[in-house]
Amino acid sequence: MCNHVDFGKRLKYFRKSKNLTQKEIAFRIGVSEQAISKWENGECLPDVYNLKLLGKVLHTSVDTLLDTEGDNPEKIIEIIQIGGAVFEIIEKPESILAGKILYAKEYPDIDTFYQVIDTLDEEEKQATFCLLQESVLPLTDIQLSVNFWRDENSRAFGYVREVTTEDQPEGVDVYKMPASLYIRAHTDKGTAQLIAKEKCEVWELFAYIRDFFMPAHGFTMADNGAQELEVFDSFEHRTGYAYMPVSRLI
Repeated sequence: MCNHVDFGKRLKYFRKSKNLTQKEIAFRIGVSEQAISKWENGECLPDVYNLKLLGKVLHTSVDTLLDTEGDNPEKIIEIIQIGGAVFEIIEKPESILAGKILYAKEYPDIDTFYQVIDTLDEEEKQATFCLLQESVLPLTDIQLSVNFWRDENSRAFGYVREVTTEDQPEGVDVYKMPASLYIRAHTDKGTAQLIAKEKCEVWELFAYIRDFFMPAHGFTMADNGAQELEVFDSFEHRTGYAYMPVSRLI
């Protein structure tokens, strides 16, 4: 059950992290400033429609705002804003990914490996997804990059979804991803402008995070086996989140 007071504290935290006033939030979602004040003071909760609007304005999920038990195991521990772009530092627990995974070591050379990735048939991906057991809801398509910053022979690439069990049928590849600290960024307009674009693909954010964001904010690439994830939030894969595994520099 959602606690009104705790919700108000989270709402206030996210609002201030975006440098927005109660009046600005109220204007953007079409409610009174008094309504925002009541929500933040824990007097009442917004309805479902206003929760969704708050999530959009604050660039976070309704689950994060409500902090519903067990619904979202990812924990946001810091938010860093650069202009209109929002970067979340999150703790992501161990998870199981299943689907179609290709390993570079199974091909004669790295170029052949990349060619197979580019030519993998969409019907084959969907056929594999249909075999998955105990998929985590809501369903989310994920592109998994393994060790692309390391030795070529250790690389892998997968079209996967999150599941709750490693016990999957024949024809389904499984990857157990370790817990890690991640930088997470969305392909919204504010983030795209950091790479001088109006729109951007998820994969384009990795270079910016690695080459600019991480050095500026005291992070380095994780060496615990965690991987880059392109987590799509649209069926057409036009938008989504970039997850970059990192460690803090001491």
